[in-house]
Amino acid sequence: MVNESMQKCPFCDSSIDHGAAIAAAEVQDKVNQSCSDASFARTAAVAMWVFLGLSFIPFLPVVYWGFLFTFLAVVVLLVRWQVNFGRLITVDPDYARAKRSRNLALGLWLVAIPAGFIVRPLIEVILQSLLG
Repeated sequence: MVNESMQKCPFCDSSIDHGAAIAAAEVQDKVNQSCSDASFARTAAVAMWVFLGLSFIPFLPVVYWGFLFTFLAVVVLLVRWQVNFGRLITVDPDYARAKRSRNLALGLWLVAIPAGFIVRPLIEVILQSLLG
C-alpha cells in the first residue's frame, strides 16, 4: 500500500497518479467492508442454527423466536451485502473470501427454510402426540 498523498513511491521512486491512488483506496475500503459484512452474515447464519438446535430442548421453546429473528436478520444482511458489494470488480483475494462467506451464509439460510419451518414444527407435533 502506498499513501495516495505522496508524489513518488517510496519503494521504486516512480510517480504516483493521484486519481488512480484514490480510486484504488476506495476499492480497498469497499473490499474491507465487504469482508466485514460477509463475516457478520456468516456468524448470524451460524447463530440462527444454534437457536434452531436449542429450540428442540423441551423447556426452551421460546428460543425458536431467536431462530425467527436471526432468520430474518440473515436475509436482510445478505440482500444488503449483495446491493452494496455484489458488483464490485476486483481481483483481491479478500473479496473472494468475502464472497465465500456470503455464499456459506446463503446456503445455511436456504437449508434453514425447510429445517426451521417444516421439519422442526413436524417434530414438535410428533413429540407432543407421543408425550401426551
